[in-house]
Amino acid sequence: MRKLSGFILFLPLLELVLLIAMGAAMGFLVTLLWIVATGIWGVWLMRTAGPNAMARAQRDVAATGRGQIDGLGVAANFLGGLMLLLPGPLTDLLGLVLVTPFLRRLAFGAWLAGKMQQIVVERGGFGSGPGGPGGPGSPGSPDEDGNVYDADPDDIRRDEPRDPRRLDRDRDRR
Repeated sequence: MRKLSGFILFLPLLELVLLIAMGAAMGFLVTLLWIVATGIWGVWLMRTAGPNAMARAQRDVAATGRGQIDGLGVAANFLGGLMLLLPGPLTDLLGLVLVTPFLRRLAFGAWLAGKMQQIVVERGGFGSGPGGPGGPGSPGSPDEDGNVYDADPDDIRRDEPRDPRRLDRDRDRR
């Protein structure tokens, strides 16, 4: 939460610096037209995201008997419209990512991959918590005696009957 609040406080300053650089590179009039055009586009997206999704769902119901609303897409279009409404190249870029389905999936996939990697690093392995997929009793993890049982799928033949005692032969010796 602190990172987000720090970003929100730092964002106007960054946007101002980027707008000045954009004005210096492209000229004042082009920059002003950019701000006005993205603002109009943002307002249009915010006003039409919900009604367009509803109309699409109604057409689907009429054609196939089933219809659904892409709630995440509607929310992304609305938020993207809000980002486009705010003046500044950085928020315009974020808005463009949110309103373009391909870029939205790409950004969400990258974000999700980063979160998965963070979870793996923090927990020391995928699902290694108690009772999780990497917990005790799962393939490749030690049991209470420190024995590791791991099998390749090629080693298992479907025509032989399952004998659970085969895996526990070390315990039977005691």
